[in-house]
Amino acid sequence: MKHTSTTSSAKICVTLTAAVCALACQSFAQSAQATPQKDAQAPAALAAQKQSLSLKELVEKLRASNKTIRSKQAEGQIAATGIDRAASAFQPLANISATHGKSITKNTFEESMIRQGTGLYDRKGNDYSVGVSQLLASTGAKLEVKSTLSRFLTNIPDYNRPEGAYDNRSNLGFSITQPLVRDAGPTVTNARLQVAKLDATAADHATRDTETSVVAEAIMAYHEMVFAQHRVQAAQEKIRNGQRLLVEAQAINRKGRLPDSDVWEVENALNRFMAGLSEAQQVEREKINRVRTMLLSVAADSPQGLLAVDALPAVTDKTLNADESLRTAMSRRDDYLMRKVQAEREGVQLAYTQNQTLPRVDLVASYGMNGLEYAASRAYSWSRMSDYPTWSVGLQASFPLGINLQAQSDLKAALIRREDALLGLKSVEVQISNDIDTTLSMRSTAVERWDLWKQVHAREKQQLELERRKFTAGRSDTREVLLREERVINALLTVYEQQMAVARAEVLLDAAQGTLLDSFADPKK
Repeated sequence: MKHTSTTSSAKICVTLTAAVCALACQSFAQSAQATPQKDAQAPAALAAQKQSLSLKELVEKLRASNKTIRSKQAEGQIAATGIDRAASAFQPLANISATHGKSITKNTFEESMIRQGTGLYDRKGNDYSVGVSQLLASTGAKLEVKSTLSRFLTNIPDYNRPEGAYDNRSNLGFSITQPLVRDAGPTVTNARLQVAKLDATAADHATRDTETSVVAEAIMAYHEMVFAQHRVQAAQEKIRNGQRLLVEAQAINRKGRLPDSDVWEVENALNRFMAGLSEAQQVEREKINRVRTMLLSVAADSPQGLLAVDALPAVTDKTLNADESLRTAMSRRDDYLMRKVQAEREGVQLAYTQNQTLPRVDLVASYGMNGLEYAASRAYSWSRMSDYPTWSVGLQASFPLGINLQAQSDLKAALIRREDALLGLKSVEVQISNDIDTTLSMRSTAVERWDLWKQVHAREKQQLELERRKFTAGRSDTREVLLREERVINALLTVYEQQMAVARAEVLLDAAQGTLLDSFADPKK
């Protein structure tokens, strides 16, 4: 209610000033005995009870404990094992065998005559074999070096045989099988290894893409927690202003210079501010628990709550170029790079599948030397083995009679997968272009709104100062002052809200460009 008399206003002003000086050092509980009110905790006291958390600490903890990131990392580690598995095809392979046995067979008439009339052929002995084989990555040829030794005794009489001596038949040689059509050449031979490497690279990009998404969500959640703290502080500031004005209004009312309706008006506003504080604290709790969920933490781990110690990022006046942002995204964004790798993988797989539709034609060649002595060491003597060489060279081919149904089916499937991979790559290109456009526009409009609300806040502060001077001069009332103070706080809160919107847009822009993780480089890597 406004005063109509200048003289009365001056008296009320003097009385009000004296009341404020007298009651400034009293607590709110003592000054508001007629209407008990719940006081707001000081921000410093609340901050002292909470566990501090910086944005960098949040991201580091998130990378170490977040389930989604850990799962993707595990998938990447599994994919990396495929490289060694594929490379094992070119690993030298040793083949060793040793057998002991006896064989009794009936001789033919011809064999019986050759074997001095013996009707049965009785052989017993040991057979040994040692060899090393390897697939050559350069040509696709399979090379094997092998040595065999048969140490045996038969029932064929040999009057020149030393007592207890066994026959020792030796062979030392190598063989090579070189594909000429199917499976020929380094491209086809290394296809499985190349595919494994591309799978591992794609898995790495998928992991980083997941990290980017999770970290972006965490940063925005952190900013929301910061803004929630501002809301709580704004509600507490409103309560402090309301408490101060209530003390002033009650002091004037007791002197009969202010109607009860004005006191009630301040009390209602104070109750409304306290309800707003309760709501703001609940929202803050929700934002804190959202961060806890990301960290796989429960409220019992930090019942006092979390305190975001980093302020909202400052709004900078920087010019962003859409073409430059798009080029950056095409070279840095992990989901796009993953799609490129997948398309390359399907190209390698397609080339391999096309090769498998060809007939198999192999060049085979072997060379070796033989020895036969009563002593194994003499059987491997170069002077004795070199006189008994054995070799062969030729071609062998295999192909289905008619259409190769399996190869044609595999080829058709490979063509479809290749087409799908290229379509997926194009889809991500379109998405990136639209993401860049959206985030640039989002940031631009958010900066514009932030600047406009800063101007609103500045004008609201000027109007509050003017209203306070009018109140001091007796030309205003507590209701108007309270309203102006609330509008100043609300305007500042909206400035913070628009500052958060700018920060959110910049996070989304960095994520769209694939550069978000640059500011949070993992020290372990």
